[in-house]
Amino acid sequence: MTKLVCPECRRENEPERIYCHDCGARLDRSAVKTADRNDEAPEEAHRRVRSMFDPNRDRVRRTVMKFAKLVLAAFATAAVIEILLPPDVPPQRELTGLAPQIALELERATPGSVPVRVTTEEANAYLATTLKNKRRSLSSWPQFERAIVQFGDNTCRLVVARSVFGYSVYTSASSRLAIANGALRAEITSGEIGRLPVHPRLMQFAGFLFKDVASALDQDRRTVGKMRSLQIQPGAITITP
Repeated sequence: MTKLVCPECRRENEPERIYCHDCGARLDRSAVKTADRNDEAPEEAHRRVRSMFDPNRDRVRRTVMKFAKLVLAAFATAAVIEILLPPDVPPQRELTGLAPQIALELERATPGSVPVRVTTEEANAYLATTLKNKRRSLSSWPQFERAIVQFGDNTCRLVVARSVFGYSVYTSASSRLAIANGALRAEITSGEIGRLPVHPRLMQFAGFLFKDVASALDQDRRTVGKMRSLQIQPGAITITP
């Protein structure tokens, strides 16, 4: 480190001082300026300045930024397309005849009576009739359209269709159902928005997507919770009183 020697009192001062610490005389800073200029070699300074004004460097940066934006836009577009694509659900049909009286059968069931077996078609017909009669309690925006259940291997999948600006958007949740302590319990295993998969942990916070449907079917849930057990097979559910 360069020391500045006072020409009057010969005191060594720090390189950042302009006046002597002792006598206050003005210091000769030419030695410090020479040392500062020698800190960087001319070749290094020339290379640094040239890199600052190198057009290729800025061109590469712009290319990388454009590529990153293109990738993000592609992912966003793919996600929107997956959300808008409808899942594999049966087409909507007009109700004909009387809907299955599933709730009535369960309310009349007594311990030891024959188990009640409900197929997917019967469950969906019952859902369509029940939710049609409770339409006032369902969401008006996004407007509720219909709900579909699908029975798989020990899982029940609920799909809800809603109209957003005239276009049907589907949300679905697959759950394992069980009766415990007089209540029907559901453990969510997967979910989707359209055909876009949603992680099960995120689905734990997606109850608001099905809140109105769950509220409309609350009495049916309580009725099933009073049963002894249930078993889900592909295409049907068996409920034991």
